[in-house]
Amino acid sequence: MKYVPILLILLVSSIFLWGCEEDTFIEPTQIGSVRGQVLLNTDRQPVRKALVRLSPSGRITETDSTGNFRFDSVLAGKYTIQVTKEGFRAEVATVEADQSLIAVVTVLLVNDRAQNRPPTPASQPSPASGATQVSVRTTFRWKATDPGRDTLTYDVLLFREGSTTPTRSFTGLRQDSLVVENLAYNATYYWQVIVKDGVNTVNSDVWSFRTQPFPDFAYVFARRIEGRYQIFTATTDQDALQLTSSGSNWRPIVSPNRQEIAFISNAETDLHLYVMNRDGSNVRRVTTVPIAGLSATDLSFCWSPDGTQLLYPGNDKLYAIRTDGTGLRVVGQASAGQMFSGCDWTGVGNRIVARLTNGTQYDNKFVLLSPDGGTLNAVLSRPDGRLSNPVFSIDGRQLLFSYDISNFQNEQGRQLDARIFLLTISTSELVELSTLRVNNQNINVKPAGTNDIEPRFAPNGSRVIFTNTDNTGTGQRNMIILDVSGGNRAQVITSAEMPYWR
Repeated sequence: MKYVPILLILLVSSIFLWGCEEDTFIEPTQIGSVRGQVLLNTDRQPVRKALVRLSPSGRITETDSTGNFRFDSVLAGKYTIQVTKEGFRAEVATVEADQSLIAVVTVLLVNDRAQNRPPTPASQPSPASGATQVSVRTTFRWKATDPGRDTLTYDVLLFREGSTTPTRSFTGLRQDSLVVENLAYNATYYWQVIVKDGVNTVNSDVWSFRTQPFPDFAYVFARRIEGRYQIFTATTDQDALQLTSSGSNWRPIVSPNRQEIAFISNAETDLHLYVMNRDGSNVRRVTTVPIAGLSATDLSFCWSPDGTQLLYPGNDKLYAIRTDGTGLRVVGQASAGQMFSGCDWTGVGNRIVARLTNGTQYDNKFVLLSPDGGTLNAVLSRPDGRLSNPVFSIDGRQLLFSYDISNFQNEQGRQLDARIFLLTISTSELVELSTLRVNNQNINVKPAGTNDIEPRFAPNGSRVIFTNTDNTGTGQRNMIILDVSGGNRAQVITSAEMPYWR
């Protein structure tokens, strides 16, 4: 009987221990996810292929094309994210992974200027350094690279020889080429390309080139630009080059040696004669007494046959002056009430022809006189019709001019049917060039309702150049040429007047 309590005690102890084992368990592992995006600090654009490290797990991944990254199956807890990319400062962020939510983080990368490698200097220039005969409209090209594949921009500086400041500059270019127009002819230029990658600036060498010589253009003429006349030179419509820009400039007349151009200008208020080189350089005023007459744009003048003097009208006087501005003298004196309007001087017989007006553009006559002055001898008179200023033929025997056969008159000096004529001085014979007659039929006729005006001979005397315009006085003016026989009429330049052969 004494063993019963002992067994009872053992039984109760076993039951108690079994109950304690029933309440003991192991807590399960918690798993989370970490996701994020890497952006540029400056413009919030995504960064691709940035290296992302998750510590302390040691896991590594790269951002995709949208800058996103992710780490799945991450043990719950706190982590450090480190983001690195060449050229940018390393960035660190902390994040806590939890099974109940996805941890999301945004990392902003800042450009590390210390790590950015500069681009190469621009090279392989075109035009090549030392090039000659370069077109005045040319394409500049160069090459530059960046080791970090940064986006490059370019500044181009262009200097003309003798200038310490850029003649032209072009900034922020994204292409490695540049088209430049209207360079000066026969000029030396220097140019340099500055390459930029957003961090570094690299200068190229300085290169040089020389443009092509000034072309031997066929014509000079006046053209209206924004209400003013300017002088141009050209052979075709496509290659027209403006030679003047200050004030209003008209009536270009080429020197006997074909190297200079004289013209009328109001650049100094009064009308004066100026001379410039055929390329528009070296402009200088010649006259001290202004050129003057009944109508400013109707005035004309001429060179002496040897090119040392200019002969021009000054109301009732005809003046001659040397091209250096000295030696002013009176060559002709008009009668009371008359004014000179234009003139020409031939070396054949050393004679001058001048046009006189008698208080109106419709009362005109041509007179001959000696360069030493003296009597004015009339060779043609038209008191009721408008004449242009006359010019001598090469042999000095004929005069070329335009005449309005309609005899229309109004206060504006309008013409209705001006035509080109040749006058043989010795016989007073007139031949019309605006209409060519073959087998008693009119051919090669100027268009109806237009005027042929301001004729000039070609240097060899075989052709004539002149202006054609509608008779309203407001239409476009075009430059026409034809043979001295009146044939082969052709338009050569549009929007051109007061033409002269160069």
